[in-house]
Amino acid sequence: MPQKKVEQKIVASSPSSFWLSVGHNWPSLEVVGEAYRDDEIIAVIGRRPKVDEEVELRELASLIPEPDNPYDKNAVSVRMKGHLVGYLPKDDAKRYKPVVDRIVASGHIPIAGASIWAVLRNGYDGKPRFFSNVRLALGEPHMLVPVNDPPTAPYSIVPWGNGLQVIGEEQHFDVLKRFAGKHDRELLLVTLHRGVEARPRGDREFAEVRLNGQRVGEMSTATSKHFFPIIDHLDVKGLVTAAWAQLKGSSLTAEVVLQATKATDVDDIWLNGEPVTLPPLVPVAATYYVPPAYSAPKRGASQKVKARKASPSRITVSTAPAKSGCAAIVLAAIAAAAVAVPVISHLI
Repeated sequence: MPQKKVEQKIVASSPSSFWLSVGHNWPSLEVVGEAYRDDEIIAVIGRRPKVDEEVELRELASLIPEPDNPYDKNAVSVRMKGHLVGYLPKDDAKRYKPVVDRIVASGHIPIAGASIWAVLRNGYDGKPRFFSNVRLALGEPHMLVPVNDPPTAPYSIVPWGNGLQVIGEEQHFDVLKRFAGKHDRELLLVTLHRGVEARPRGDREFAEVRLNGQRVGEMSTATSKHFFPIIDHLDVKGLVTAAWAQLKGSSLTAEVVLQATKATDVDDIWLNGEPVTLPPLVPVAATYYVPPAYSAPKRGASQKVKARKASPSRITVSTAPAKSGCAAIVLAAIAAAAVAVPVISHLI
């Protein structure tokens, strides 16, 4: 059954950031078009490198779709500190566009971890030439947003951690099967709860794993002990313990792997900070309305052509004014370069 375009129902007074680099610390997706953005990249670095000085830094990047881009209607620009530093490769932009569009249409700014490498080299003519490379820390598009809805009760997400096998999930395949089979794995947002099993020789305590409020398994007795302090800590605050998990399986069977940091490894910033939550998103749809955001390279910008850059086909797209209040807020914030991106490394 074809999906219908939906109206954006979320009301936002200011844009918030939506962290895309969940579980992905290493920037590996190479950005293209940076050869035309020397001035912008230098502005992000804060200075022009000296000759033969290699500069490397980690930054946060916003991914902004450009439906009015005259070369590619699927273009997704990469911006840092208000400066456009490049684009997702054409094929990747087409794959990531649906999830990026959904986030922007919901009134949020997609944010990812990124790295910049830059150097100034003397050419054969003795003139210095600037070279740079920008990469993003992004997983596959279907692993950027959980397939299920966040908890309805107040909650906080435990920082991403090493994978831990959930046990007993085979007994709850009726709950899991609606999310399994579309991809080799899916991203879930589960909740953890204290559970007790009465036994003649003493009760057994364990951490129960729930998906959308329904039990889908539990952690082993030994592993559960690592999460009881977190569950109790958040419970005192009136919060449910949420955690990332990966669902691996098919329409026949599935397994769940918890990706959560143990109590011994969480830091005081997370323990004493504000709850870590996901911004609300509009329902999944075939298309979303996002406002025009194309920004042409500055006149006189470097015209270096890198071998990896493909020549996009020229197309004509509408540049009608934004109709979505949420998306318009995001565009205004990007245009003004006034978006304060919070420290969100605890979602990694």
